[in-house]
Amino acid sequence: MHVRVSPGSVALDEPDDCTSFKVLLSEAARDKLPALLKTTSAGRLDDGDVLVSVDWIRNECAGRIGMGWNYRFANMLVYAAGKGWLSEDGSHVRAHVEAF
Repeated sequence: MHVRVSPGSVALDEPDDCTSFKVLLSEAARDKLPALLKTTSAGRLDDGDVLVSVDWIRNECAGRIGMGWNYRFANMLVYAAGKGWLSEDGSHVRAHVEAF
């Protein structure tokens, strides 16, 4: 699962893959990242990473995922929590940013 950020859009790629999670950021969108995250309700910047909204992920996955996704996604969040990558209230999951 990858959050792809390019000028004017934030999209979720590979929604059925709950084994990998990162933000892919185009160079052209780098300066617009905070505004794009806010206007799409996808998340927010935090210390060089992106805190991605769990609700946004679920909304983006609707109609695009296979059987067992809820279980796999819940396990992904448990794993993230164990690593300290889940917000205290469970509403956001931390993702590192990679350029594409």
